[in-house]
Amino acid sequence: MRFLNPPITEAILDITVNLHENFNQEELLKFHESIKDSFPNIQKRMALQGGFEFNLENPDEINSQLFSLSNKPEGYIFISDDTKRIIQARLNGFTFSRLKPYESWESFYGEAYQLWQKYAQITYPTEVVRLALRYVNQIMIPATGTIELKDYVKTLPEISSNLSVVMEGYFMQIVVAHPDYQPSRGIINQTIGQISENEKGEKVYPLIFDIDVFQQVNLDPDDDLIRNIFEVNLRTFRDEIFFKSITKKTQELFQ
Repeated sequence: MRFLNPPITEAILDITVNLHENFNQEELLKFHESIKDSFPNIQKRMALQGGFEFNLENPDEINSQLFSLSNKPEGYIFISDDTKRIIQARLNGFTFSRLKPYESWESFYGEAYQLWQKYAQITYPTEVVRLALRYVNQIMIPATGTIELKDYVKTLPEISSNLSVVMEGYFMQIVVAHPDYQPSRGIINQTIGQISENEKGEKVYPLIFDIDVFQQVNLDPDDDLIRNIFEVNLRTFRDEIFFKSITKKTQELFQ
């Protein structure tokens, strides 16, 4: 099913690999040479680790921070001129992102898989160990009158009927499996943001519906099963989660 105004803000295809131990990360720049006309902008991708900083004089003050694990990049980020398409070429894999506007599966997947093949031709992975598709959707719920989230999405957190409270916000994460798509798994993240304005200046509540479907594998990089898993398992599983979680009222917002 296609919408005139799809809610997808970012579509991501990710392939995790193992490379030869002696692979030189500078070889990733050869990959860029083959795509630089379409992705002229380049950034280094550093290995980062999160941490917390405590202020002993004020124990209540905790600052989160990120710091680099190494002075060397773990890969590179290649960005198109319009910043709508982004490639991450890493020592442990390949990621392709398409930002809004999302046109179609055929367009997104066709480009992503072609780029993956170029990455594999440069890096010669010893094996592919994980395949994933992630779609970040933003559903703009009109902020008019009384809002019932169940009118828009069917998968929601439930508050005890004995608890006299009003839900003002939430973050929900669910890990799901389906017998038809084994051994794939899905991670559903859902939250609602503060009231804002859409492109028409109307007041809305942005509901983030983030679907990440993945499968652990052990495949050669040129195995046709990779394409089959993406097209049959992951894409179909993602579509089932999305379309069976939203209502007709929500679909009308995308027309």
